[in-house]
Amino acid sequence: MVNMKTIIAAAVLVVAGIIALFWHFQGDEARIKKRFNTIAELIEKSPDEHELTAAVNARRIGDMFADTCRIEIPSYNISRTYAKEDIPAHVMGARSRYSDISMKFHDINIDFPEEGIARVTFTAYVEAVWISGEAVREVHEIACWLEKIEKDWFFNQIEVVTVLER
Repeated sequence: MVNMKTIIAAAVLVVAGIIALFWHFQGDEARIKKRFNTIAELIEKSPDEHELTAAVNARRIGDMFADTCRIEIPSYNISRTYAKEDIPAHVMGARSRYSDISMKFHDINIDFPEEGIARVTFTAYVEAVWISGEAVREVHEIACWLEKIEKDWFFNQIEVVTVLER
């Protein structure tokens, strides 16, 4: 009888350990995917958006970045490191050129090359309308690196991957 209780206790501990390990890694993936869902919501803009809403959304996006973030967008000749406190102003500037924006992320692939580092690749679909009324539709392949600080994940590098040259 004692042996059966010991076997059951050991089995419960093994199952609990497997569940905890799965939850830990699934938890990080879920947190990262939630970051992307939140960014997509915050980037969205409608023609009647209030300036205060735009400022709050830009600040919330900025809060998702590490102290510095390397951003590389070859098609726009952008290759530089931005300070966290500068991100909201750049987000506001970029969003101000459009009256309507929507962004969706597809094919999100998350790898953990080392503890506290995540490499995320995905396809970003952007539909927007310039202030002038011209519609824009773009698709970009993007690679991001995020670092885990305490329990949250912060962007520290974003690179638009050039797939085809024009």
